[in-house]
Amino acid sequence: MAGCSSASTNDADTTSSEPSVSSTSSVAAEQPSAQSSVFVPEGSSSISTDDGRTRIYRVVDLSNGEEDVPLLFVLHGFGGSGAAMSSYTGIESALTEAGIDAVVVYPEGTGAETGSPQSWNAGGCCPFAMFEPVDDVAFFSRLISTVETDYSTDPDRVWVVGHSNGGMMGYRLACELADKISAIGVAAGALMLDSCTPTRAVSALHLHGELDTVVPINGGNALGIAFPSTRESVDRYSTAIGCSPDTATLTSAVDRRCGTARV
Repeated sequence: MAGCSSASTNDADTTSSEPSVSSTSSVAAEQPSAQSSVFVPEGSSSISTDDGRTRIYRVVDLSNGEEDVPLLFVLHGFGGSGAAMSSYTGIESALTEAGIDAVVVYPEGTGAETGSPQSWNAGGCCPFAMFEPVDDVAFFSRLISTVETDYSTDPDRVWVVGHSNGGMMGYRLACELADKISAIGVAAGALMLDSCTPTRAVSALHLHGELDTVVPINGGNALGIAFPSTRESVDRYSTAIGCSPDTATLTSAVDRRCGTARV
């Protein structure tokens, strides 16, 4: 995910087996939060934000005792969860197989406390977070500082990857929290902000399926929301960070299969 040539598209969805590594951070009490009656599951932690919310996250420490390791945030999509992202992406096992020591964080969106699907306020998407509106940028700013205090991570390697609404939130963080983010990876997302004015260039990788009907690659209205095309999102973000409009087509080999699908 480096440099101005990092934005690209792909036409395959990605699925993987259950991760094989599951070490976690300190365990928070399995009881409702006193601040907003948010349930904190065993194995997860919580922080309070200035808007009075209790926010949940789970840390998987894959540092193996190393210092100054990358800090990776993995963001679920609309209606998803950190546990689901861990399960179907297999990020932890992929990092382990690649020999990459890191601290991985699975934050939770908001909405579950009201019985709504969990979501991120990425600008133009998605409810519940968008309509409140939830200040997810402030949440991530505090969460990054908290994890950096608790673990030995490299502040120059803070990465955010997200699927769908999570990818949209990744774009927002790159635009509005660039001083704390160094790279984003977006899968099936879009840039949903009216304005993107980052304080520095944050590298980005955008992957999108050609058959996506939820967030269409060519844009349009879906689920009552007007989505920009992938090309528009990439071009707007590239312009925001000062990249030239030059494009290149890259071909990569298939490295795994998910049933009949090639990835």
